[in-house]
Amino acid sequence: MQGKTISIIRLGLFFLIILSSCTPHEKLLINENRIGVGVSTRVDIPYWMDLLGAQWYMDWQTQSVSSKSQMEYWQTIRVSENGYSPGRKELIRLLRKYPGHTWIIGNEPDNIWQDNVSAEKYAQYYYKLYKLIKRYDRSARVAIGAVTQPTPLRLEYLDIVLTTYENKYHQPLPVDWWTIHAYVMREEKSSWGADIPSGMTKEKGELYDIEHHGDIQIFKENITNFRVWLKEKGYQDTPLAITEFGILLPETFGYDPTTIRVYLKSSFDWLLTSRDETIGFPQDEFRLVQKFAWFSLHDTSFPVANLVDLSINQLSPIGEEFSQFSQKHSE
Repeated sequence: MQGKTISIIRLGLFFLIILSSCTPHEKLLINENRIGVGVSTRVDIPYWMDLLGAQWYMDWQTQSVSSKSQMEYWQTIRVSENGYSPGRKELIRLLRKYPGHTWIIGNEPDNIWQDNVSAEKYAQYYYKLYKLIKRYDRSARVAIGAVTQPTPLRLEYLDIVLTTYENKYHQPLPVDWWTIHAYVMREEKSSWGADIPSGMTKEKGELYDIEHHGDIQIFKENITNFRVWLKEKGYQDTPLAITEFGILLPETFGYDPTTIRVYLKSSFDWLLTSRDETIGFPQDEFRLVQKFAWFSLHDTSFPVANLVDLSINQLSPIGEEFSQFSQKHSE
C-alpha cells in the first residue's frame, strides 16, 4: 500500500513537472478570439462588440477588468523617456487583483508621435516591466510593444532592442506574444506618415506615397517579411498579433467607404488564412498571424475607418462589413 502511494505521488509529481515545463504558447487557445478592435472613445463596449461580432479588444491603457470576462481585453503599459504609466504601485494592484491578462509593453515606442523612446531605452523598460509582471502574476502573458509598421527601418529599431537586451542582461529577450501595427506610411523626416524611429539618425526609410497607404500587397509583404525576421531571430514559435491596422488617410485622398470596405475584407481574409510552413507559427497550423484588431471602433482624430457612427448610433458601412465578416467566420 505504501509503495502504491509513493508511486501515485511520483506520478503526480511527474505531471506537475510536465505542466510546469509547458511554454505559455502551449496553453493558449490560439484558434479563439482572432478578430478584434481598438477602442479609443468612451462607448458602450459590450453593446458594440456584440453588434460587430468582435472577439477581443484593446484601448491602449490599463483597466480594472477580469481576464475571465466575456470580452477578452489586452492591457497596455505606456512608456516614455520619463518612465512608464501606470506606475509600479498601480501595476502591482492590477496584477494581483486581475491575473491572467496579456500585457503589452509600450505602444509604438518607435514613433515620435506616440511613446517615442529609443530602442536602447525600450529594452531597459521591457526588462524591468517583464520582471515585474511575471513576479506578481505568473499566469500573465507579456507582449512586446508594436512598432508602427514592419518595414526594414522598423526592424532595424527592433534589432537594436534585441541586441541591447542580450548585451545588457546576458539572455535573449523573453516574450509570450509579438505584436506589430501594420500600416503603410511614409518614412521620411518631417514628412507625412511614420517619420523616423526614435533615436535613429537616418533621414528616410520606405518612401511610400499616399496611394500606397491602402495597398493590400504591401500590407501582406510587410507582415510576411516580419515573420521571416521572427524566424531569423529565433521567435518562430511565438504567436503574432496585429494590434492595430486599417486606413488613416481621409476620403479626400481617395479612401472612401467602398474602398475601405474592400480593404477590410481583403485584409481580414488574408490574416485568417495565410499559412507558411517555413515561417508560420507551428502551433496554429503555420498561420502567419494569430490575432488582429482593426483601428478603430470610433476615433475622432482618424474617423475615416470608424466601425461605428455615433452621430446616428449605428454601424458605419465599414462596421457593417466587419460585422458580416465576423458572423460568417463564427459559424
